[in-house]
Amino acid sequence: MPKVVDHDQRRAEIVMALWQVIHQQGIDGVSFRAVAEATDVSVGRIQHYFPSREELVLDGCRRMVAAAVADHGPGGRPADPQEARAALMSLLSASLSEADEFRVGASVWAAYQAKAVSSPGIAAIVVDALVGRSTLLAELVASARATGGARSPAPTSADSADALCLASLSEGLAHRVLAGAMRASEARRLLDEAAARYLERDDSASPCSGGRERAR
Repeated sequence: MPKVVDHDQRRAEIVMALWQVIHQQGIDGVSFRAVAEATDVSVGRIQHYFPSREELVLDGCRRMVAAAVADHGPGGRPADPQEARAALMSLLSASLSEADEFRVGASVWAAYQAKAVSSPGIAAIVVDALVGRSTLLAELVASARATGGARSPAPTSADSADALCLASLSEGLAHRVLAGAMRASEARRLLDEAAARYLERDDSASPCSGGRERAR
């Protein structure tokens, strides 16, 4: 019988090698030869699956986003405020880790974000991922603020503004942890304290809404 080839698995293995190259040399250091050496396959095999270096780099970015969504994406929007709050904090703190395997992924994502400044193709993927994350966070903020027993409301402009602020804080803290300037435990503590302030149940203006009062 002819050998059955799992082409998607081969593409995934090549992309894993690509990420290692990006982690060690940055996106500008990516070449078919460098990736071939990292995965111990021929340049010709890589070109069979990825006709151009650009397509290889872009597919690596798409797969990184897909993996993040699979690991930390929505599993259904929780209706219970406490469950929504737990989901919100899980999503915000997912990038705060000092584990070696996590540092590789975080450094590669940081490289893609930096390259988005000069690459429209990468920028489109990165921006779409960031917008999707902010949208999900806004929905979780709205659910976490819902009155007990009430149906989770659609996010208000204040919910969206606060979600964006929390996302920005999470991303900034993640960069500090990645660079070794802060311990992950301290970053999580700061994030927990900030989220508690943002989720307070009162009618005061949102810290990030420019003074607008929250309206239901």
